[in-house]
Amino acid sequence: MLTKHSNLFILGISLIFVPLLAGCTPQSDIDYENDVKPLIETTTKTKVRGSCNFIDAQSTCIDFRGETFTEERMKLSCTEGKFSFDACPYSDLGGCMATPGTITESIAWSYNYGGEPITEEEASYQAKACNALGAARWTKPNDLLK
Repeated sequence: MLTKHSNLFILGISLIFVPLLAGCTPQSDIDYENDVKPLIETTTKTKVRGSCNFIDAQSTCIDFRGETFTEERMKLSCTEGKFSFDACPYSDLGGCMATPGTITESIAWSYNYGGEPITEEEASYQAKACNALGAARWTKPNDLLK
């Protein structure tokens, strides 16, 4: 059962991926692993470059981690949240890491407090939706320490 939180989460993740897919047309002669991945793989250690905090309104916060996130790009992506150069707060529920290991890596964290607290059950649906995307995976804070 999808809830309001799940719908907002899916919308947020699609907003991250849509710009990456703009102008792409499927071609059978392009291999992701050999042709695309080397072009977008990160060349530096991944770190949080900034965040957009929506916890007060939507119980969500986005960590911008990839090299492509300049100060200007992060601020433009955070018109309705609170922008910061710090990481999002710790989340027991976890979050959806979009395009891991690439220059556009980001994590949309979910919280059980704030404007629209997300339950563990709702987070499990978010995790399933996230893991169903080809270029995303559900992660917990401890996973980032590995």
